[in-house]
Amino acid sequence: MKVRIDEIPPEGLFLDLKEDGNRLFTNETFPRFEEKITSHLELHPVGQSITLAGDLQARLLLQCSRCLEEFKLPLDSDFNLEYRSVSEISEGGEVQLKVDEMDVQYYKEGAIDLDEVIMGQISEGIPFKPLCKESCRGLCLKCGENLNQKSCGCVTETVDPRLAKLKDMLQKEDSD
Repeated sequence: MKVRIDEIPPEGLFLDLKEDGNRLFTNETFPRFEEKITSHLELHPVGQSITLAGDLQARLLLQCSRCLEEFKLPLDSDFNLEYRSVSEISEGGEVQLKVDEMDVQYYKEGAIDLDEVIMGQISEGIPFKPLCKESCRGLCLKCGENLNQKSCGCVTETVDPRLAKLKDMLQKEDSD
């Protein structure tokens, strides 16, 4: 959904949205969504800029990076963004940004794409390494058993690679 800048009244535009996250993230295996993303957005013109304040709630279905099981992650996010016209950027060549411009977003063709705003906020809320729980034990390195569900009988002896030669020497002495 796009909002035209010239259609935002001076007192602001207030929107309550329910979006299908699976529609927004069509090419992705994860995240998937258990229910619609709900968001409340307020857009206000401030001089040549537009401020966008909002909140969103979603229930994501992610894959644990340790045990590969699917789990639910609730996401509740508040955000404030500032938008300026892309025409403010000088054409051609490099532009050095000022510190107060680092968090500025830019709109083009006179509209802000709210789907991009929502997708950006969802993407920021997804952990780099999602875990079903902090204490997730993952998969057995030998047989692949999910160690959260049951222990396997695999012997996992870990030897510091720096001491592996010493272990070999000790085993060789014992056999002599």
